[in-house]
Amino acid sequence: MKFLFDASRFRLLFALLAALSLLSTACSKGDEFVDYRPIDDGIIQKYLADKAITTAQKQPSGLYFVPTTTNATAKQVIMGSNVSIRYTATLLDGTVFDATSLRNNNAPVSFVVGKSNVLTGLQLGVLLMHLGDKATLLLPSGLAYGASGTTGQNGTVVPANTVVRFDVEVVDIDFALTDDAIITQYLTTSSITTAQKQTSGLYYVPVTSNPSGTQAVAGKTISVLYTGRLMDGTVFDATSLRNNTPFNFLLGSGSVIKGWDEGVALMRKGEKAILIIPSALAYGPSSPSTTIPANSVLRFEIEVVDVK
Repeated sequence: MKFLFDASRFRLLFALLAALSLLSTACSKGDEFVDYRPIDDGIIQKYLADKAITTAQKQPSGLYFVPTTTNATAKQVIMGSNVSIRYTATLLDGTVFDATSLRNNNAPVSFVVGKSNVLTGLQLGVLLMHLGDKATLLLPSGLAYGASGTTGQNGTVVPANTVVRFDVEVVDIDFALTDDAIITQYLTTSSITTAQKQTSGLYYVPVTSNPSGTQAVAGKTISVLYTGRLMDGTVFDATSLRNNTPFNFLLGSGSVIKGWDEGVALMRKGEKAILIIPSALAYGPSSPSTTIPANSVLRFEIEVVDVK
């Protein structure tokens, strides 16, 4: 994804913004430096006038944000969000140089805002959006490909110091919709009708109840036997692989993944349950091992053997 993930421009978003406040978007011309920010701004304003676009919102960075569809009550993208988008990227003359529709059957692309090497202007733009929003982003060259330019997915050349346009739709945040679809499909296929969906997106499936058992609560040391699986059934970890020695942890301390802290708190000593954990409550965009891909929904079969 050369157009989005340009390794030569990799840096944290805030570092880039800091640099923008100190340096011009410039290119060397002998001993001269050309500041492209006012040039780009003039190009963008002319484009808006020519297209009779009156809803553009200029941002302090120089980005122009043009809302198309706004869902103000939906979840908003924030710094650190694992956002999934569909997009079409064009030159201002309308030439498409990249788009999700050009590859992978229009599958969304995902990135962590502020912690990826995605174009700065694109990250700044999605920070203004909610789940389901659509918008046009007009990126000055310093927030796009700068003096290096690029070659798009379809071979179209984006020249140096070029203003570009992205039409963007936010289709998921932290894989919440994607993961929930995976889980509900699994429950249907497995004929599981007792799953209890929590507000967080965690699914709790009781197996064995013990109403008289000691409740697992934050601050208690919990001993469990467990088997961890991917949704295709692949076992990636289990106490049975280590002589079935119970695993001990302090509930609510953050020493385990969020889905465990939440799910085990629903259990009592002697109970068994299945926790189906969306990726945001597991390892998210990280891959903790070669057996657990990034953004994986996980299933844990858990037995609480002691609460102290």
